[in-house]
Amino acid sequence: MRIVLLLADQMMCDGLRALLGQDPAAEVVGQTEDGPEALELLHQLQPDLVLADLSSWASGSFDAVQQITRELPDTKVIALSTFANRTFVAEAFRRGVRGYVLKQDGFDELLQAIRTVMAGSTYLCSRATQGILGPTIPLAAKPGDTPGNTLTDRECIILQMLSEGKSSKEIALSLDISSKTIDACRRQLMRKLSVDSLAGLVKQALLLGLTTLSS
Repeated sequence: MRIVLLLADQMMCDGLRALLGQDPAAEVVGQTEDGPEALELLHQLQPDLVLADLSSWASGSFDAVQQITRELPDTKVIALSTFANRTFVAEAFRRGVRGYVLKQDGFDELLQAIRTVMAGSTYLCSRATQGILGPTIPLAAKPGDTPGNTLTDRECIILQMLSEGKSSKEIALSLDISSKTIDACRRQLMRKLSVDSLAGLVKQALLLGLTTLSS
């Protein structure tokens, strides 16, 4: 089984290389971050499996995963993430991942995910399953939902970035939109989530699982 690590964290890459090296059936044949060079490497190596970092709505990793699954249909993708909320997990599977494991999980859970996905099934780790089945604030619009119960993908991205302490200008530069648009979105988020301060938005981001700052 040929594996490529699509991770920005060098320490995690080294750790996974060492752990996967204990399995005679597994061979880590490459590592890179997402981006055009990553897809070029994957086309060259044609791996059986990619372990991909999905740690942020705004990182571009979702687009990278979708491109991999579209252009390399025989390559399976397992997402490694810190988020267990249902919207984030659902988006990962919508983009084509076959497995979803939290970085907080042990190596045994990752191995189980790899075995399950390589056997042709999908895999969702137990913690993410609990996060999906447990009480959450619904993010996806459904018939009968009020505006206060729905957030768009862009609003999720901006809420996460605000909760991480980024300014409107920093978010605007990252998303290539104006600071005025970010400020308008922040006011819309406050209205939808019934809060009147940045601290309230941060609290809601924690409740929604859109930030890891609770740890």
